[in-house]
Amino acid sequence: MKKLMILVSAVALSGTMFAQKGTTDNPFSLEGQLSYNAASLSFNAPSLRMRYFLADDLAGRVSLSINNSSTKDYYYENANNEGGEGTGVSKESMTMISLGAEKHFAGTDKLSPYVGADLVFGMGNSSEKWDKFDGFGYNANVTATIKSPSSMIGLNLVAGTDYYFAENIYVGLELGLGFGTTTYKAEETVVTVAGTSTTSLEAPSKESAFGNNFIGNFRLGWRF
Repeated sequence: MKKLMILVSAVALSGTMFAQKGTTDNPFSLEGQLSYNAASLSFNAPSLRMRYFLADDLAGRVSLSINNSSTKDYYYENANNEGGEGTGVSKESMTMISLGAEKHFAGTDKLSPYVGADLVFGMGNSSEKWDKFDGFGYNANVTATIKSPSSMIGLNLVAGTDYYFAENIYVGLELGLGFGTTTYKAEETVVTVAGTSTTSLEAPSKESAFGNNFIGNFRLGWRF
């Protein structure tokens, strides 16, 4: 057993020692990313990225990220959480596709630093569903649905590095500075009170943001 562990350790160490950056002989890479938002100290859902190296120092890339979240709150008729029960369910979803390019620099045999840029496109939707809830507390006569679709477009400037710790396997870090505009389409609210429904539309709106608002990505990838 001791000899076997020594052999395994030696093989692992040799793989690390002789790992080198990929070349155009294996032009594709596929990686998973975990995004970190420094502003809110939170991690976002993983995303996938495919790259194609046109040359050893130039790559095109496409990324896909799908984020979904849902929360459910409960509201009770009495202060001691007894009696009738109402609920409020909130859901949010966003699908983002990024198209971009990277310029790689010499670095070392294992380290490949780069800069790049992405165009970012996104489509999303948020919704709420109230049952025996009027926006303030329990109300047995009220139900409601609220729907608000959105879209976004942005430009992201990035800097990062790939570190090849094994043959064609790398880890990396990427930071970004971006500008984006999100368009919120007309929000539709349908409220039903004692069996009578009323529909209202809120005017569309836009908002823009600039800063490190898109990515701080920890990455694990495979070159092939």
